Amino acid sequence: MVASPGPYSRWTERSRLIRGHVGHADVLVLSARYGAGHWQAGRAICDALAATSPNVASVELDYMDLVHPAVNRTVQSIYLTSIKHFPSGYGWFYRTTCAIPPDSPFQSFLNRLGRENLAAVLDEARPRVVVSTFPTQAGVLSDMRRRERINIPTITVITDNTVHSQWVHPFTDLYCVSSPEVAQALMHRGVDAARIVVTGIPVRQAFARPIDPQEARRRHNLDPDLPIILVMSGAFGALGGTVSTCHVLTHMGRPLQVVVIAGKDRQLAQRLRGLTRHFPFPVHIMGFVEEVADFMGAADLLITKAGGLTTAEAAAVGLPMIIFRPIPGQEEANAAYFSERGAALLSHSTAELRDHVDAVLGDRDRLAAMSRAARLLGRPRAANHVTQLALALGTLTPRPGRRLPAHEVCRITAGVLL
Repeated sequence: MVASPGPYSRWTERSRLIRGHVGHADVLVLSARYGAGHWQAGRAICDALAATSPNVASVELDYMDLVHPAVNRTVQSIYLTSIKHFPSGYGWFYRTTCAIPPDSPFQSFLNRLGRENLAAVLDEARPRVVVSTFPTQAGVLSDMRRRERINIPTITVITDNTVHSQWVHPFTDLYCVSSPEVAQALMHRGVDAARIVVTGIPVRQAFARPIDPQEARRRHNLDPDLPIILVMSGAFGALGGTVSTCHVLTHMGRPLQVVVIAGKDRQLAQRLRGLTRHFPFPVHIMGFVEEVADFMGAADLLITKAGGLTTAEAAAVGLPMIIFRPIPGQEEANAAYFSERGAALLSHSTAELRDHVDAVLGDRDRLAAMSRAARLLGRPRAANHVTQLALALGTLTPRPGRRLPAHEVCRITAGVLL
């Protein structure tokens, strides 16, 4: 059984359009494009499947498009506006919703979002397993299992170094998490340890390959001798202090070069090009780039927001970080995780940022120690680990209205880990 028949939502036509592009998928990855990290994690899983199991069909869908494309665009806009211009408001919302009970009216409302369109897609794709890298659909899938509408194994991949209530649902079969600390937090919320595997956050295959810093510099026309500071503002320019960061770097009083990846924020990129035209050192302003691993491998230091994916990518290549003004909520937790373990410094002001950059660039031993700490936290093979778990879990079939038994999940995951 995949999905029981049910009345289509009023947005069925959108579901039909999506269905026309889905076809069969052994592994269905449901994600979202909020901040790009969730989507990149899903993409990393699909890429790992294509590389290691080319006969296994996989598809990644933006789940919020199944809810409705207009709703998706509106919520994305609200999210980006809040984290850029009203981060304290976003932090309040995050904290307020952090402990929503799974049987609350609000959670019941969320569990209905896009449900009928999802049922139609599942009927089309007939997946062996569904992997969620965004929390909303994890709740919908859990509720559909409770209602005996699906009997497909489900995996939730948590893409931050903390746990929010929206990630935790009673009928999820398996959780893949970034660290033992997140596993412990799940257990505190009542999740059986047998249903948790520490895989790391999935990053693309390029981050698992050795990167020659000098060769990467040559590929991108970067000075082979000057230290490189990489500034990443997020896929949508969500690092609000990118301009002030560049101003700080102009007054460092030491030879360096700067690469700024402005993501999809074209206005930010254009503004930065104007501001940095007469800076006293080489400045390279990039838009959205695919070769993030190359730039991270070439860099000596990263200044960034504390997105789960960006920090996981930096750790995978051993790149020291300065996290500038993390957004309240999951980014504060990500920043704390890396700073407490010696892989990052946390700057809340431009003065603090200047001091941290100066201190790190002036102490090569400290920079090397931060790099070693980052590598110890990195899990560059996380995507491969998740795909192996997904393929193994896909051999099981849950009973109607039940999760897979914990002992069966444990047996399967232990086999993958060996």
